[in-house]
Amino acid sequence: MTQWKWARAGSRNETTGFIGRAAELEAVRRAVTEARVVTLTGLGGVGKTRVAVRAAHQLAVDFPDGVSVAELSGLRDAEFLPNTVASAVGLPEIASTEPMDQLIDHFSDKHALLVLDTCEHLVEAMAMFVDILLSHSSGLVFLLTSRQPVALPGEFVLPIRPMPSPEADADEQDNDALALFVARARAALPSFSFTEENRSEVIALCRRLDGIPLAIELAAVRLRTMPLEQILGRLDDRFRLLAGVRTAQARHHTLRTTIEWSHSLCSEAERELWARLSVFAGGFTLAAAEEVGSGGELVGRDVLDFLGALVDKSVVQRVEGVVEYRYRLLDTIREFGAEQLEQSGRTQEYARRHQDFFLRMAERAGGEWLGDQQVEWGGRLAADFDNFRVAMDFAVAHPADEAALRLVNGLWGLWLGRSRLTEARRWIEKALAAEPEPTVEHGVALYYGSYFGLLQADRATRETVRRCRAVAESLDDDFLRARALYVETYEMLMWSRDVERTMASYEESRRQLRASGDLFPLVAGYINTAVFHAAHGSPTQALRDAEECLRELEHLPRERWARNYMTITQVLALWADGKLAESRDLGRGVLPSALDQGETMSLAATVEFLSWVACAEQDHEHAATLLGGSTALWRQVGTTLWGVRALSNLHTETENTLMLSLGAERFTQVYAHGTKLEVSELIDIACGHRQHTASSPPDEVNGSALGPLTPREREVADLIAEGLTNRQIAERLVISKRTADTHVEHILTKLGVASRVQVAGLVDRPKPAEDRAALDA
Repeated sequence: MTQWKWARAGSRNETTGFIGRAAELEAVRRAVTEARVVTLTGLGGVGKTRVAVRAAHQLAVDFPDGVSVAELSGLRDAEFLPNTVASAVGLPEIASTEPMDQLIDHFSDKHALLVLDTCEHLVEAMAMFVDILLSHSSGLVFLLTSRQPVALPGEFVLPIRPMPSPEADADEQDNDALALFVARARAALPSFSFTEENRSEVIALCRRLDGIPLAIELAAVRLRTMPLEQILGRLDDRFRLLAGVRTAQARHHTLRTTIEWSHSLCSEAERELWARLSVFAGGFTLAAAEEVGSGGELVGRDVLDFLGALVDKSVVQRVEGVVEYRYRLLDTIREFGAEQLEQSGRTQEYARRHQDFFLRMAERAGGEWLGDQQVEWGGRLAADFDNFRVAMDFAVAHPADEAALRLVNGLWGLWLGRSRLTEARRWIEKALAAEPEPTVEHGVALYYGSYFGLLQADRATRETVRRCRAVAESLDDDFLRARALYVETYEMLMWSRDVERTMASYEESRRQLRASGDLFPLVAGYINTAVFHAAHGSPTQALRDAEECLRELEHLPRERWARNYMTITQVLALWADGKLAESRDLGRGVLPSALDQGETMSLAATVEFLSWVACAEQDHEHAATLLGGSTALWRQVGTTLWGVRALSNLHTETENTLMLSLGAERFTQVYAHGTKLEVSELIDIACGHRQHTASSPPDEVNGSALGPLTPREREVADLIAEGLTNRQIAERLVISKRTADTHVEHILTKLGVASRVQVAGLVDRPKPAEDRAALDA
């Protein structure tokens, strides 16, 4: 499910009941009030993640700007650390802005908690990442989990110890280790109970396991296959060397020995599957396990049985997936399996099998995404994002059979449908560098790099467009020529003012694309021209383009992405043609589909155009609410109205009309109310299912509507009202131009407005009579 807002603590749920740890949770609560970087350290399996996630739930009320959890165990390449965190926070990808800069701008004035889980494999990059964000924000607090400290100045290191060993007379109510064992034992064997008869054995077991939660859970699940006395006896045999030792290193050895013990209880085939499954990142499906894990002594149908056995032994976890169950290994378990695979000398063999499986999946998705299975494919591809990253990383490092290019090309629907355009372009460039020979796949990758760059209005894309044409000509390939012509034409539409030549180029592009049977660029071209015509006063032509495009999609009745966009262009065209009721009804009709698909840009555009309709119908407060809501959605996307100048002018005209009709103060109040609405609430208002309510006055300090601003920001707002540019403000206040830019951006965000004119409208300027009175005084 797409996260429309910044991910809250509840976005990471606990799959089993949380036991104990009251002291640790209280320590975390105190620590985040004393330090801005709190790192939970400890050996693998000690419960760092569980404590962090539970603490995040409890601390949510203390951080008004949100608590977010970013899981990093599946991230192998530190280059994508900012992208991964930005995605968890809910920030859009913007070609012209690095994810690090987005995070800096986003958190600069936030009082928020950011949980980064599993950092030890990225510790050097993490230190730099955290330090940069700390230095550019005042209210951001980090809660990290890592097997080692990040080693930053001011870092509060909070070791998460194993659970206390139970005393001889301990009970499950007063000892966490006992409570955990009993809870997991009852889950594994419902008939189990903690009694006086088995008290000494349970206590001895928890002591032998040194209170390590993972070790306790692994031991508890053994009750399914052997009695408690036998479990304890096996532990006595294996752990004799650890008797009386209580060092951290010994605890680590205890955990490792516990895993080795669990490993020894598996059959040879189960151990082999465990090692092979370690190549997955972030989880996998049964089909993936059967294809990647089979071979040699394991045949496909056996994998299901052995996987079920590993689930029963708590080696593998089963979790809910998009359309089917998914499976995953805990990090410690996966690392142990990876060691076994490495020792056998077969890591690369199974990494390649992993790559090949996800390559086949990507290529199939690439052929089917623009079709009736589009929504299902979107969910499946997103669920395996970590696996695709691992596969692409391997393909780039071990180039063969154009696997890297085929992967990035096959995933075009994932990149587009989930707005991962910046990351897509980086992987495309990596693949192009790894496999530089001019081939059809190379040319297709250049096409996608060009298209994604043009969607982000990145002028640097022009060079990629040139490269796409060069490959098409060098191969004398008509399919690539058609795609090259499309991106060349799109480039003309973006930045050329020769409309007649551009439209003629679109006609030629469509002819070539139809000849090659290439549907997506054909459909995308209709979206381009329909929006252009509607924005430039030719609604009839825009509607003709929309109808032609929808005819191209008649054989795909359940396709949504292109259909939604063509419907949205019809909403715009009907508004431009003065058919307000039709425009409104069509816009309200498409919103549920866009919301269900999870595509923010289509929602932003529809709400924006419905605002224009409401303005034309003189429903000014409703229009201002929707305009504010659409602005908030556009900010998530990272662009406004696709960078089309004519649409931006129409937006400004609507804003000016509303400000004149409502007055600057009331307009800003209603507009700001719209920016703060939850998406579901905004859509209900846009669809007419509920009324907007912006009755409360703006925050005030000393009678001013600038209450949310700091004293410095209020000073900048006064200068904005005087009509000064950002550079003039910087000179007046003796600050850098960048600092002035930042102040202005913060003012716009805090007040929930989109223009300097609106800010000026909120500043209390003395009236002429007041000026004279002041002079007389």
